[in-house]
Parts: sequence; C-alpha cells; structure tokens
Amino acid sequence: MARQRFRSVRRLLRCATFGLTIGAASTLCACSSKAPKSDQPATAGASGSSVGCRASDGDSYAPGLEKAGSADRFIFTLVSSTPAPPALDDNVFVVRVSDTDGKVVDGTLSVALEMPEHGHPSPKQPEIRFDPESAAFTLEPMRLFMVGLWRITFAFEASVAEGSRTDSAVFEFCID
Repeated sequence: MARQRFRSVRRLLRCATFGLTIGAASTLCACSSKAPKSDQPATAGASGSSVGCRASDGDSYAPGLEKAGSADRFIFTLVSSTPAPPALDDNVFVVRVSDTDGKVVDGTLSVALEMPEHGHPSPKQPEIRFDPESAAFTLEPMRLFMVGLWRITFAFEASVAEGSRTDSAVFEFCID
C-alpha cells in the first residue's frame, strides 16, 4: 500500500513538473505587449528575436501616403488613418487605388495585417467597404493589438478588357 501511494505521488509530481515546464516555455515564447519607448532596438527575447521596433522602422505616416504596387500596375494611397498616425488597438484606414495615370480603378481590395518579427497576423480581419462618392475603401477595424512593427499588405484585383490585373503594396508602421 505504501509502495502504491509512493507511485501515485511520484506520478503526480511528474505531471505537475511537466505542466510547469510547458507553462514556463509558453510564457517565454509568448509575444510581449511591451516595447522600448526610445529609438533603441528592443532587447532579444528568449527565442532571440526582438520585441517592438525602433522609431525609424517602417513608413512615416502622413495622410495621402502613396506606394506603387510591386507590379507597377496600381498606386495605393493611404488617404487617412483614425487615429493618425496608426496606433495601438483598433484603427480605421481609408485607402484609394488608382492606375498609374491617377484614375480610380474599380476592383476588389483585400488586406493582410501581420507582425513580421513575431510571425503572426492580427486576430481579426477588417471589414472592407467601398464608397463610390469618395472613390475609396474604408477598412475597419484595423486591429493592431500589440506594440511593434506591423506590415500591412494591400492586394487589389481589377477586371479589365484583357482579363484581371492584380497588384499589391506593403505599408509598415511602428506601433508603440
């Protein structure tokens, strides 16, 4: 009986130790919600990757920030952000897509929000609505839920006489 009790206690201790080890490893590998408030890079975490970003990382926000698409088919304009500049938590972006001559193009816009240094996306995709009056897309909520460098990739597909044309542009913002 004493031997059986000893085995039960030993088994319980092994399970508890395993649980604590998994919990500690998960905590060490988890993303941090803190970032440095200076222009210095963040310190390395347990996995060797940095947390946060320097103020010089990414794009400098300004209303009307433009980027040519990677295929040079379209121009992507970040008309506005609320709040401005983009900040922690929910944001609203207004984006306009035009051809290289500056004419607004009819098509479908999609977006990917990710933290490249952490390797994860935003947990929520924004709703995307097109307003014909302003000829722009409103995206909300743009959920930037952690401090650090956010990569926002806009992809656009337009139907043209020759078929469909696609292009994408990347905006990056340091959220602190």
